[in-house]
Amino acid sequence: MHQYSKLFNAPDADVTFQSCDATLFGIHRANLQTNTEGFPPSEISTNGEIVTLSESSVTLELLFQFIYPRRHPTLDDIPFDHLSALAEAAEKYQVFSAMSLCCLYMRDVLPDHAPEVLAYAAKHDYPTLVYEAAPFTFDIPLAEVVGMLPQYLVLPWVRYFDAWNAVLHDAIAVRQRTHYNTVQSSQCRFWKVERPPIAQQFGHSLRSLRRLHLIFADQGTKLSACCEEAKKLWRAEIEDAMNKIPPFASFV
Repeated sequence: MHQYSKLFNAPDADVTFQSCDATLFGIHRANLQTNTEGFPPSEISTNGEIVTLSESSVTLELLFQFIYPRRHPTLDDIPFDHLSALAEAAEKYQVFSAMSLCCLYMRDVLPDHAPEVLAYAAKHDYPTLVYEAAPFTFDIPLAEVVGMLPQYLVLPWVRYFDAWNAVLHDAIAVRQRTHYNTVQSSQCRFWKVERPPIAQQFGHSLRSLRRLHLIFADQGTKLSACCEEAKKLWRAEIEDAMNKIPPFASFV
């Protein structure tokens, strides 16, 4: 048996929607016409029939609050899957106020949900959000990221990715470098006594460039003064190279 939403059950509602989990929503056409573009216009009659939508009652309960002249719901504490579903519904039905707010909240969940945010931003043409999300997707295979992007961003992304890869390559290649120990009058390679060696901790993942604080943390190994200085210099050189990479937007 169907039940009505507690928020949307007005007796004078002139169109009824049903969620995919069988909750009914009595909505006023005038509000749909004023605040959305994705629903049938008011001149198209539903002949009193219930219009079935593919979204859940949780999503529609949030969405329809944006079409009425009332305080909009706060999205601060909702789970990401609810936020994502609302963002998609807002775009699908062109609920303008919800679209704008969802875009802001999708930005706030970075970097934890970077792949989902990137896909959302690319699909719905939010280029600034694409630029912000992209750098947090380095752990995703390049082909998969490229598949999420609109065609005009593919080549810029590959160039951006290559710029970061070059920094990682140089960071690992430094293991071939030595520094001079003035006390012993000889060359040192401090990574031979670090356990595990710093160079090995980089692996081949660009993500490692975002955890330099862990890679260069004190491993409990006593290093000579010259090695400690070389270690600091190594990290500083990597950070300087990273800071010189232009933002993704500049590659477009």
